[in-house]
Amino acid sequence: MEYLFVYGTLLKDFKHTARLPIEEHLQFISKATIKGALYDLGNYPGYVEEPFGEVKGELYRIDKIDRVFEILDKYEGLFDDEPEYIRRRKTIELPDGEKVESWIYIFQQQLRPEHKRIIDGDYIAYVNKG
Repeated sequence: MEYLFVYGTLLKDFKHTARLPIEEHLQFISKATIKGALYDLGNYPGYVEEPFGEVKGELYRIDKIDRVFEILDKYEGLFDDEPEYIRRRKTIELPDGEKVESWIYIFQQQLRPEHKRIIDGDYIAYVNKG
């Protein structure tokens, strides 16, 4: 079983066009969290591995993983000369405390002063606050 954890523009409430070609291959499992930090990178957030903090998102079961990652890796810029993100497996926690190994896109470039930390780790709440 393969899983994907999303925390930004790929959350279902955003209805981002990047989800359209893969929507049928994603089965929503639950809201979930991961240890780390979320930063506002401008038009989207970036997850950064940190021992403290929590990032809120959604966990999906994936079928046709090759198709899903072909599209998402391109969307996340993994094929760029200096990609902003890498895709890696990390431990995700479900509300009941169960832990699941899942794929996540991790921001890997240097944070800049204008990249503000999203303190509560909830991108939807952050965007809605405006």
